[in-house]
Amino acid sequence: MLRTRFLSVTAASLLVGLGSAAPAVSEPPDATVTVTSPSADSVHPVNSSLFVGWRNDTGQEVDVWLAQGDGAGGTQRVFKLASKASSKPASELVAAVPSVPDGTDYTVEVTTRETGVHGYSAPFEVGPVPANGPGVGTGTSSGSDSGSDSRGAPWPSLSWLQTQDGHSPR
Repeated sequence: MLRTRFLSVTAASLLVGLGSAAPAVSEPPDATVTVTSPSADSVHPVNSSLFVGWRNDTGQEVDVWLAQGDGAGGTQRVFKLASKASSKPASELVAAVPSVPDGTDYTVEVTTRETGVHGYSAPFEVGPVPANGPGVGTGTSSGSDSGSDSRGAPWPSLSWLQTQDGHSPR
């Protein structure tokens, strides 16, 4: 009887010791994810490049989603743009805008993989670039840096091509 009590006390102390050895996944109480781009009211045609930037002080990898508002103040995830993206404090990526219906209520959601801390971009539009405004991700130029292909369609300007190498156009 004494021997059984000794083993149970030892086993209990081992279990307590093992429980504290496994660190819990947590972030600082004020940990945030802030999406810094795309900018508000920008227009992004389907299949164009979408530059996404964020600040992440959680130290965790993030998933990046294209989301759409539901009209009642909430959002619904539409398409995963990136999985296991950087855990660095300031990051950005380039993704292609997926084939989704045109609309003005799209946002980008960046969410941590472990704890679900998330942030949203300002709302932007997916659809054709207005004829009277500058396009994001598309453009042509009448200067010496443009030309046309064999069908007579204009080539994009060099300034647009330079932004396609993975660097932000900022």
